[in-house]
Amino acid sequence: MFLANVLNDPACQPIKKVYERWFTFMEETIEFWLPNSVWHTKTHCARVLLLALLIGHQKGQSEEEMDALGMAAVFHDSRRLDDGIDKGHGGRAAEYYKDYCCAHDLPYDEKTYYITYYHDQDDSLGLSEIAKSPSLSERAVLVYQIFKDADALDRFRLGSDALNVNFLRTKEAHGLVDFAKYLLQKSRETNS
Repeated sequence: MFLANVLNDPACQPIKKVYERWFTFMEETIEFWLPNSVWHTKTHCARVLLLALLIGHQKGQSEEEMDALGMAAVFHDSRRLDDGIDKGHGGRAAEYYKDYCCAHDLPYDEKTYYITYYHDQDDSLGLSEIAKSPSLSERAVLVYQIFKDADALDRFRLGSDALNVNFLRTKEAHGLVDFAKYLLQKSRETNS
């Protein structure tokens, strides 16, 4: 299991089983368009998954919200065309998620769709689109912010100064900055 060395950390125990379930789902079923990516790999998605679940757990998210975070993490970079900004990869990934649910008779979650769709956009756009949806509540905003923070925390893979902590949205994400660096180091040790 990827990151098994980290999952045994006491801080990860509450989310270990959920992480393992989503990681296995990603490994066994999610197809990535850019499998030889340098920056946007399943390994990146696995770290985002762990960070999203940790923040979600610290924020007291429901099981449904934790599943939305897990599903968004495993799909969010699956439809990239390149390792650059690739605006629109979130929309393509959200459509893949929706189609996947339909094709495999899985429950579709609008929160997950919106989080995935707008994760590569400016917050003002993502938040305004969530607010326009009559079926989404204020809780969806928090799940979106948690996911965006988890994805941002893995920016250390791009360089030691790639994350501007002033843009993190949650107090919990600020508390995980050093853990995100540790997580990256451990995943590099695992993959080398």
